[in-house]
Amino acid sequence: MKDRIYFAAIEFPDDPNVVGHRYWYICPFEDVEEGDIVLAPLGRHSRLQQGVVREVRYAKDVDAPYPIYLIKYVRDVVKKRQGDYMMYKIIEKRELNPTVTMMEIYAPLVAKKAEPGQFIILRVDENGERIPLTVAGYNRKAGTVKIIFQIVGATTMKLNAKREGECLADFCGPLGCATETDGLKKVCIVGGGVGCAIALPVAQKLHELGCEVHSVIGFRNKDLLILEEEFAAYSSKLTVMTDDGSYGRKGVVTDPLKEALEGGEQYDRIIAIGPLIMMKFVVGAARPFGVPVTVSMNPIMIDGTGMCGGCRLTVGGKTKFACVDGPDFDGYEVDFDEAMERSRMYCDFEAHAREEECNLFKKEVK
Repeated sequence: MKDRIYFAAIEFPDDPNVVGHRYWYICPFEDVEEGDIVLAPLGRHSRLQQGVVREVRYAKDVDAPYPIYLIKYVRDVVKKRQGDYMMYKIIEKRELNPTVTMMEIYAPLVAKKAEPGQFIILRVDENGERIPLTVAGYNRKAGTVKIIFQIVGATTMKLNAKREGECLADFCGPLGCATETDGLKKVCIVGGGVGCAIALPVAQKLHELGCEVHSVIGFRNKDLLILEEEFAAYSSKLTVMTDDGSYGRKGVVTDPLKEALEGGEQYDRIIAIGPLIMMKFVVGAARPFGVPVTVSMNPIMIDGTGMCGGCRLTVGGKTKFACVDGPDFDGYEVDFDEAMERSRMYCDFEAHAREEECNLFKKEVK
């Protein structure tokens, strides 16, 4: 049966040049059905345009309903006949704290394959820049993917200005390698700030696999706290740290980690996700005890496929690309000092872009 393929006959009722004509496409979606609205290219070099599925066939290449060399590919299912979900539609938007926002995006193909630790690359609009965001959760049945982002630059400001019901231009993924979870019996997850959004689905999967999960999450202060209840649901032990002591324990995330290791806790692995400096010190705290440490790296990234080289890191003395070799790496082998230096290269540019975006929003308010 593997040599069989789905074919879809599509009409383009909004194009006056081809009204009433049907065109056959190879369709990679097993659940496509009559009445689905899809995106497909009409013509060899055409941009994607909206069409309606009129017929679906499941057959071998040799039984194709139209000469195979003329059949094009359906790119995306945009809207189901039964509902009004548009591709990359923002189903839910929620403020987790004054600087961090959660969005649930309708992206069924991404949701179908996503795993904890992987990421997506999105564009807010057709003229926007590409930004990587780690998958913060997914619902395969609903076809949705959660992203959690901190509002730090021009693009995240523009993304945060989007409302429920609006759509994103692109939402590509899942990209990168999933976090390794098989065979782990006891794990300590250390999350810092918005990095907790990346750590949460890892904690959830480990919990579902029967692993004992200890979690340590840290924030600068109480106002920046996120996802405490969610971590509590998937952790047999949870410690919340704040730098100023305004909530939970006062101190940094390495404090309870050191206490646990010195107290005899035997972890199969420590998974650290957060600011580079935090992950560096987690590795330093674990080193005397020889516990394996996995860190999630999120350097500057453009295409997400290993072609641009922007996300290069030095790991074990060798150059690695976070987008295809990671984003998870052995923390003992990562050159954190080099990574931190590279992360500061575009600070001035980012500040300028943010200022310009702020001025645009001010003009819109007026």
